[in-house]
Amino acid sequence: MATNSQIPFIPQGETYVIPAAVAAPAGVQVPVYGRYEAQAKGQYRVVNSSLNIVHLAWGNTAAEAQTKAVAAVAGNPSETVVLLPGAVEILRFPADAFFSGVAAGASTVYIVQGEGI
Repeated sequence: MATNSQIPFIPQGETYVIPAAVAAPAGVQVPVYGRYEAQAKGQYRVVNSSLNIVHLAWGNTAAEAQTKAVAAVAGNPSETVVLLPGAVEILRFPADAFFSGVAAGASTVYIVQGEGI
């Protein structure tokens, strides 16, 4: 029997739009499907549909995600995941996390919760 790390990704909810801009917008919550809440983690398919690099931040609140959305630069690391233009990633975040991002210009990231790789 396949484990969650071996099965193809299957969406388990709705797709959420996470805007990213020069100034990080308020965080958007992406809930975890009820069946997986006990794990306190969620797998997410993350798509950067923009032509910009997006520094994606997450937190327990909208304000925390927004505050953490800072681009990493030499000598100043940040708590973000760098999404190259057109990137499609399967990542694991805390359940019911809020997301925000910064980018060189208006950008859109799509996130859907699910399970698999």
